[in-house]
Amino acid sequence: MNENIIYAFIAVIVYFAYKKYTQYKVLKLVPSLLSQGGKIVDVRTKEEFVSSHKDGSINIPIVSLEKEMIELDKNKPIILCCASGGRSALAKRKLIANGFENVHNAGTWKALLKVDTL
Repeated sequence: MNENIIYAFIAVIVYFAYKKYTQYKVLKLVPSLLSQGGKIVDVRTKEEFVSSHKDGSINIPIVSLEKEMIELDKNKPIILCCASGGRSALAKRKLIANGFENVHNAGTWKALLKVDTL
């Protein structure tokens, strides 16, 4: 096997392991973040959100985030989620670029279902 292919394969494994680890860290923080007044923001489309979502979350689709972010408190934690984690990662970058500091990407909304938020 070509040495470059092995390095590429290892890089992909490390990337996915890191992504899973960072999601795990955020999920452990969710109860604490919510107790600080944080909000779970689901950035999927309205149709996706209506079909199923985490109780207590609000829906701000990624395409509407720029104009609707004024509804969010910059001083409170924001926990982002979507279907796969890609849109919530983009939303995190947008919010940080607009002065939000306490922003967390929880990845998938389904992962948040496993978190006890009471």
